Amino acid sequence: MENKQRRTPILWILGIITMVNATFSAIAYICWAIAPDYMLKSMEMIKEMNLFSADQAEQILNLYTSIASWQYLLLTVVEVMLFTGAFLMLVKLNKVGFHVYTIGSILEFCVLNFVIGGMVAMNTNGIITSVLWVLMYATQLRFMESSDNQDDNTINQQINPENNDNLQSHE
Repeated sequence: MENKQRRTPILWILGIITMVNATFSAIAYICWAIAPDYMLKSMEMIKEMNLFSADQAEQILNLYTSIASWQYLLLTVVEVMLFTGAFLMLVKLNKVGFHVYTIGSILEFCVLNFVIGGMVAMNTNGIITSVLWVLMYATQLRFMESSDNQDDNTINQQINPENNDNLQSHE
């Protein structure tokens, strides 16, 4: 029996949360990469709001300014990969998206731990969270098609358009 493609509520939730998070993270990383002075002014305003203690605010400022622009751009690429993977899984129901997302998660771990390191390195909670997200997406793979199947269906529809009409009239 063939599994019918469908978007489960879990896939909707995972995909939307991933795409929103990746979008905001990518925007923040791009801003830090191309406009660090503006971002420092923004951080100073946050410091003045007393949301953090003076020591905490200073640590946050030092952390963000210690990262080079090219490292922020690298993180932006990783976030784009995570977004793309979630998009392919959610919108296209394509298994390739799972592989793109998984590679993005591995790259995120590598960039944060081996390229940047220090205070930005992923802690155990971050690693567990990433693994859990990949596993949650993996549970949704049975509802997706591989790109080979999608290509075959498209080719069949192009070669035999009259079969599509017959299939639609029987439904």
